[in-house]
Amino acid sequence: MTMTTYSAPDLNVYFQSKRAGLDAELTPRLVEFIAATETSLDCAIYDLRHPQILAALAQLASRPHVRLRIAFDGSGERAGGASGDPKPSGTAQALDQAGLRGHATAIHEHGRHLMHDKFLVRDGQAVWVGSANFTVGGLELQDNNCLEITSPALAATYTATFEELISPDHERLEHAAHPGERHAAQRAPASAAVAVDGAHLTPYFAPAAGEGIEQALVAAIRQARRIRVLAFLISDPGVLEALAPFAANHRFDIRGVYDPHGMQDVTRASHPGGHQEHAGRTGKPEHATQSDARFWFLHDPRFVAAPSHGFSVGREQDFMHNKVIVIDDRLVFTGSYNFSENAEENDETLLAIESPALASAYTAYFDALASAYAHTAGREPVTVGVAAGAAHAALHGAAAASAHTQDDDLVAQLRREHERSGQAAKPARGQRAAGGSAGGSAGGAKRSRSGLDVAIALVLILVVLTALALIAYGALILHGASLLH
Repeated sequence: MTMTTYSAPDLNVYFQSKRAGLDAELTPRLVEFIAATETSLDCAIYDLRHPQILAALAQLASRPHVRLRIAFDGSGERAGGASGDPKPSGTAQALDQAGLRGHATAIHEHGRHLMHDKFLVRDGQAVWVGSANFTVGGLELQDNNCLEITSPALAATYTATFEELISPDHERLEHAAHPGERHAAQRAPASAAVAVDGAHLTPYFAPAAGEGIEQALVAAIRQARRIRVLAFLISDPGVLEALAPFAANHRFDIRGVYDPHGMQDVTRASHPGGHQEHAGRTGKPEHATQSDARFWFLHDPRFVAAPSHGFSVGREQDFMHNKVIVIDDRLVFTGSYNFSENAEENDETLLAIESPALASAYTAYFDALASAYAHTAGREPVTVGVAAGAAHAALHGAAAASAHTQDDDLVAQLRREHERSGQAAKPARGQRAAGGSAGGSAGGAKRSRSGLDVAIALVLILVVLTALALIAYGALILHGASLLH
C-alpha cells in the first residue's frame, strides 16, 4: 500500500488530495474502469462534466452489444446551504454535447432533494463508489476517496438500486405526501454484509434507510474509544448529539478534518434568522451561529479546517469533500452520504466496512491531511494572488477605506499570517506525506515563506506610512484653517 492506494485482489481504495500532495490518479483509473466494460455499465452520478470521463462513456456507447445507462441529478445549480453539496449546472448540456443524452435519465429535476449518488456497476461484477463527482474538481482538485470492488453480490445490490432509481415510480414517490410511503415502497434499508478480501462491507442506501444510516453512525460513535472524521460537513442532529460528550472530554481520542465552507453553510442554515435554503457563499460567517454548542469542534484543537475555497460557479471546486468516519481502527464509514439530516431524503449510498487493514489505510490518509492542514487551521489559504491584491489595496486604501473593507480584512489576515510564520519554521507536512523529496520541498517552502514575509512587511510599512502621511496632511489643513481665522 502507498499513501494514495490500498490494494487487495478484489478491493482497491484510492485516496486523493492535491493540497496534501496525494495524487491517486482518479481520472485515468476511472477511465480504465469504464473502458474495461464488456456487456453493461450503469452510472449514477450527481455531477458529470469531466471531458475525459464523458469521452470514455461516449466511446463505450459506440460499441455494439454494450448497454450504457446513466442516472444524473437533473436539478440546476446548487449553491449549497441545507440542501447539500453545491454544484454548477451543466451536466445535461455536457451529456448532450457528448452524444450521451439518449443513454441518460435525469433524476430530481424539481424539489430540494438530490440524486447525490456517485457509483458505477460494471458487467454485474464490479462496483466503483466513493465521494468524488466526475468533474475535474472532484477527481483532481478535491480531497476524495474512491473504492473499486469486485463482488457479484455487491454489484447485484447496486444494480437493483440503480434500476429503482431510473424507474418511473422513483419520481412519483419523491413527491409523495409522506416520507414513510417513499421508504416503504423502495429498497431495503440495508443489505446483508458482503465479504471481500477479508473485509465485510454493508451497503446502505438513502432515502430507503430512513433513520437507519444515522442510527448506525450514532451507535458506532457512542461505543467508540477512538474516532477519526473527514467531513465536508456535519449537521445531522443525531450525529451532533452523539459527538457532544467529547467536547468536554479532552482526553478522548477524537480528531477531525472538515471543510470550513461546508460548515459555514451549516451554521448559516441553522441560525433562526438565517437563510434556510441556498444561503450562498458571498456573505461573511455569522459568528453567533458558530458559537452554537452543537458545533464545538469548529473551535476544538483536535479538529482542523482544510484550506479550501468557497463555491464559485466560474471555476472548478477544491472542497475537502470526504465523508468518512473511522471507528476504533476497525470500522470505516464512507460513500456519498454527508452527515446531514437532508442526506436522509437524498439518493445516497454509504458503505460500512469492517476491516482493521482498511481502517489503518484510512487513518494514514487522515493523518496526511490533518498534518498538512494543521498550520492553516481556521484560516483561508493566503495565496500569492491574494497577497498582491492586498498590497495594491494598501497603496490606495487610505484614500478610499470605506470602499475597500474586504481588502482591509485581507491585510489583517496577512498580518496574522506574518505573526504566525515564526511558528511554522518546518516545511509543510503534506509534502512529506506525498513521498516527494523532503529536502527540496523543505527548502522551497522556506524560501516561499521568506518571500511572503518580505511582502507582508512591505505591505505593513506602506500602510503605516500612508496613514502617517494622511495624519500629517490633516494636521497641516487644520493648522492652515486656524491661521485663516
